Amino acid sequence: MSWQKWYDIFLREMEDAFMDAPNISPTHKRDHILRVWETSRELGEKLGGDMEILVAAVMLHDLGRHHVNGRHGELSAELAKPIMEKHDFPKDKMPNVLEAIAQHDYHGEENTKKLLEAKILNDADRNDAFGIIGVYRHILFVDAGRMTIEDVIPKSEKRWKSLTLAESRKIMKADYDYIVNFFKTLQEELGKGAKNATD
Repeated sequence: MSWQKWYDIFLREMEDAFMDAPNISPTHKRDHILRVWETSRELGEKLGGDMEILVAAVMLHDLGRHHVNGRHGELSAELAKPIMEKHDFPKDKMPNVLEAIAQHDYHGEENTKKLLEAKILNDADRNDAFGIIGVYRHILFVDAGRMTIEDVIPKSEKRWKSLTLAESRKIMKADYDYIVNFFKTLQEELGKGAKNATD
């Protein structure tokens, strides 16, 4: 079966799940999922990933994110399983989808990822925190009080180090450099303003 069918099914399921979730994250909604899919699709096609596994994992990877703040991969996998069963997703591929979803928010344990599709999801998800979109998303986090401007560069460096594929580093380097340079400049300018205020 073509991955395009699953794209449509799981996109609708993801959107329906967000409607019922108790704690909607403004940075993990439909637009985030679609950007992660575009990066995942590019990597999957280049590297020979199973596109059915990949599309299911990407579309359903943040279901738990709208229930808990922080680590949510395992809850997302729990919520994804009945959705896949309802639509008769191939049983032989379901464990790989659930593994990729459960591991996508691991920090520091990236070497435990064995599946190519888990590595792709990991990297594509992190890429959405780089570039101009990453700037926007981090400003939302700062505005919500979940981090400070000074936190952005160290967190971006940690995300960069946690990328699992050489191909990811190639396609994401410019966006990574962009966010680091943006927040470095922003901190410098804010520092000048604070210094001038005390002079």
